Amino acid sequence: MLRVAMVDVPHVAHQATGRARMRRAPKAPRRFLANVCAGLGGCELRRLLRSCGRPPRSALRVSRRRARPQLGRRLAREGFHLSPSPLSADGFFINVQETLSCQAPLLGHSLMHHSGEVYGQEATSTLPIESLRAVAEQTFGDQPLCVLDLCAAPGSKASQVASQLHIDLLVANEPQKTRAALLQANLLRAGVSEALILSMDGTRIGAIMPNAFDVVLVDAPCSGEGNIRKDPSAWDRWAHNDHPQQLQSRLNLQKDLMSSGWQALRPGGLLVYSTCTLNHEENERQCCQLQEQGAQVVRLDEQLVPSTPEGFLRVWPHWLDVEGFFVACFYKETTHVDPAAQMDCLSLGKMGFRRLKTSEVAGLQERVLQELHFSLPPGIPVMDKEEDVFLLTKRLPLLQKLLPHTLLPGIRLLSKQQISKELRLVAGGNLSSEEWLDLYKSAGGGLGASSLSLKSAVDAPTAWKAFQEMKQQRLEPDIVSYNTLLNAFAKDSDGAGAQEVFNEMTDVSVTPGVVSFSVLIEAHARAGHRKAAEQAFRIMQELGLQPNEVTYTALLRARLLSGDLLGAEDLQNELNVVGYTLLIDAYARVGNVEKAEAAVDALSMNAAPNLATYTALMKAYSRAHQLQGAEAVMSRMKAQGLEPNSITYVTLIAAHGKAKSLQRAEELYKEQGPNLASATAMIGAYGRAKDAERAQGVFDELCAQTVRPDAICCRQLSQALTGARPQSERKVYCKLQPSVLLSRERICNASRNAFEASIASHGRARQFCAEGCCSGF
Repeated sequence: MLRVAMVDVPHVAHQATGRARMRRAPKAPRRFLANVCAGLGGCELRRLLRSCGRPPRSALRVSRRRARPQLGRRLAREGFHLSPSPLSADGFFINVQETLSCQAPLLGHSLMHHSGEVYGQEATSTLPIESLRAVAEQTFGDQPLCVLDLCAAPGSKASQVASQLHIDLLVANEPQKTRAALLQANLLRAGVSEALILSMDGTRIGAIMPNAFDVVLVDAPCSGEGNIRKDPSAWDRWAHNDHPQQLQSRLNLQKDLMSSGWQALRPGGLLVYSTCTLNHEENERQCCQLQEQGAQVVRLDEQLVPSTPEGFLRVWPHWLDVEGFFVACFYKETTHVDPAAQMDCLSLGKMGFRRLKTSEVAGLQERVLQELHFSLPPGIPVMDKEEDVFLLTKRLPLLQKLLPHTLLPGIRLLSKQQISKELRLVAGGNLSSEEWLDLYKSAGGGLGASSLSLKSAVDAPTAWKAFQEMKQQRLEPDIVSYNTLLNAFAKDSDGAGAQEVFNEMTDVSVTPGVVSFSVLIEAHARAGHRKAAEQAFRIMQELGLQPNEVTYTALLRARLLSGDLLGAEDLQNELNVVGYTLLIDAYARVGNVEKAEAAVDALSMNAAPNLATYTALMKAYSRAHQLQGAEAVMSRMKAQGLEPNSITYVTLIAAHGKAKSLQRAEELYKEQGPNLASATAMIGAYGRAKDAERAQGVFDELCAQTVRPDAICCRQLSQALTGARPQSERKVYCKLQPSVLLSRERICNASRNAFEASIASHGRARQFCAEGCCSGF
C-alpha cells in the first residue's frame, strides 16, 4: 500500500548554481527510441524528449451551436486567458502564466463549460475534424451528411462534427454502456439533437449497415504515446516484456475497426483515421492495409501542419508544444449501389411507434416554443408504447437496422406528458450551473455529471461532499476525480486533507500518477508542510515517476515558504515560467537584483518571461532602491509586447513613492487610471511625502467612483493623515463602538473630521482598529 507520511526528510546538500543548463530529457525506453524516433536527428530527438517532459497545455474548443456573445470576456473574468490555436478555427489555448499558481484553472468550474459553449479538447484532437471539414466542402458541397463516429466516447470529436459540419444524422458508437450514456449526455449538452447513440462492437457495424454513411470517423484505441505529457505510463509499456503481444492486439483491433468503417462507408464517401500515437505500426502500416482494400488517399492540407510523403498528418509534440497526433483521410470510389436495397424499411408501427398527427405535432411545437423558446429540429415525432414522444431521424431504413443497439431511438421530447430533460438540455437557455448539472446528470451524465459537480466546488468541503455523493450513487471515482479532489484541498492549503484523499486513492487501488503527486506536493507546500512535500517527491521518484515542471514548481514553493532559498535554487534547472517567477519574487523580497536578473536570463533560454516575471523583477529593483532599473524593466516589458497590469503599475508607483519621486508616481497613476490598487499605492506615496491633503484627495476621488476602499487603503490614508502632524499631535485610533471614529487625545480634530466626513459623504461605515485599518468596509 502506497502512503506518503509526514516524516523528516534528510537534508539535500546544496549545489553551486550558475547559469541554468537545459533541462534534462525524460527517460525513454530504448525500444521506443529505436522504433519510433529512429528518423529523428540528435537535436530534434532532444527537443522531442524535452517537450514530452513539459506539462500538457490546457486547451478548449468553442461550440458554434452554443456560443453566446461576449464569450471571450466572460471566460477572461473567470481566469481563462485565451490564445488562438493554429490547428483549429474554434480552438484556443488556455494561458495561466500570469499568476503564481502552478495549477491551471479548471474549465469544469465555468458556467460556459456546463452550458456547452466550450468543450475542453486538446489542440491536436481537433485536427481530424478540421481536416475533414476542408475535404468535405470540396467533396459534398452543402449536402447534409450522414456521419458515423465509430469510437465516439466521450464525445469531443462527435460534438465537433455537429458544430462544424452540415449534418442531418450523426451515429456515435461506444461499446461500453456507461461510457455510451456519458457520450449521449455530452452531445445533448452540446446542443446536438441529430445524434443516434449506439452501444455495440464497432467491428460489426459495417456488416449491419454497408454503404450507408457519407463520412466515417475511426479515432482508434491506440498506444497513446502522443499523450506522454499527461500519461507517462505510455512510454513504460514499451519496456514491458509483453509489449509486442499488446501492440499486436491493438493492431488487430485497429485493422478490424478500419475494415468495418470502410464497409459502412458509401461509395463516394470519406473515411478519416486518427490516433494519438507516434509509431508507424499503428499509423502508416494500418493505412497501407486499408489502401489494399481500394482506399484512395486524400492528401491533407499542409496549412495545418506539414504532411508526410504519403499525404498524412503527423504532429510531433515538439513542433507546436502540443500532444502528438496522426490523421489520414481516404476516399471510396463511386460504384453502382441498388437503391431498392437501401430503401427497404418496416413501417413505424412494426418498429413499435405511432406517428403523431399533424395537430399533435403543431401543439407540441407551440408548447416547446412557449416553455423553452426553442424550435423543434427536423425529424419524425412518434410515440412509443409507454406514451413517451421521440423525434426520429428521417433515415428510417438506417434506424431500423440499428434500433436494437441504440440507447434511445432518438431525442426524447416528452416523458409522461412532460417536456423531457433531454430536450431541456438541448434547448439550453439562461440556466445556472446547478441547473445545467442537474439536467446533464438526469440525461445520463452519471460519473461525468458527478465529476463536473466536483470540479465546480468552490472549496474543499464542497468538493468532499460532491465526492461522497458520487460514491453514494455507486459511481466509482477514477483518477481524474481523485486529482480534482486533491486540487480542491491544495487550493485551500489543506495538506492534511489532501494526504487523506491521496491515501484513500491508493487504498482503493487507483494508482497515483505524476499529476496526483504534483498536486499533493503543492497542497503540502501551501500548508507549510515542507517535510511532507519532500517525502512525497522522494516516493514519487522511487516509484519511477518522472517529475515534470509543475512538480518541481510545487516543490520549489515548499522550500521557499520554509525560508530555504538555497534549497529552492537547487531546482532552478527544472522549472517552468511559474517556478522561475516564484524564484525571482523570492530574490525580490531580499532585494537581490543580480540573482533576479540571472534567473530571468536562465528562463529566457527556454521560454519567454511573462508579465508576472517582469513584475517580480521590477519588485527586486524597487526593493534595492534602484529606480532606473525598475523603469528599465517597464521598458523591456513593453518592448516584448506585454501590456503592464495594475500590479505592475502599483509596484512602480510604490517604488517612486519610497524615493519620494512624486512627479513620476503621479504620471504613472494617471497612466494607469484610478483603481483600488493604484490609489492605495498613491496614497502611500503621498503619506511618505507627508502630504495629507493630496492623499485625502486621492481617497475622495476613489470613493466618488463608487470603488469600495479596503482595509489596506484605509490604513494608508490613516498613516498619511497622522504622519503629516508632529509626533506630539498624532492621533491613536481605537475602535470604541461601531461606526464611531474617536481619538485617544482630543487634538487634530480637523484632520479627523475631514477624514470622517469623507467617508460619511459616501454612506460608508466607519470602524477602525488600533492600527487605523478599517473593518467596516
